[in-house]
Amino acid sequence: MTASVDELIQSAVKTRQRARTALETAVHEARAANWSWGRISTALGGSPNATTLQRAFAPDALIDQDTDAPPGCGADCQCACAGDHSN
Repeated sequence: MTASVDELIQSAVKTRQRARTALETAVHEARAANWSWGRISTALGGSPNATTLQRAFAPDALIDQDTDAPPGCGADCQCACAGDHSN
């Protein structure tokens, strides 16, 4: 028995939704573990890139801040990273 095109489309939509949820969870967990946007992007194979990840997942108030700063770390931070957000 062959699935109809409509069934295949519905299956693809559900699969894409599950993948989006998994990506959201992974990004939020990585940011909570102080991973930079660049490191997350690299772990995902380079796509999406760091800027796209930040635009998609960072709170609006953080968009203009240092893109590789860990959560809660500003450009003039005094945290353990000492301003080095390259990891």
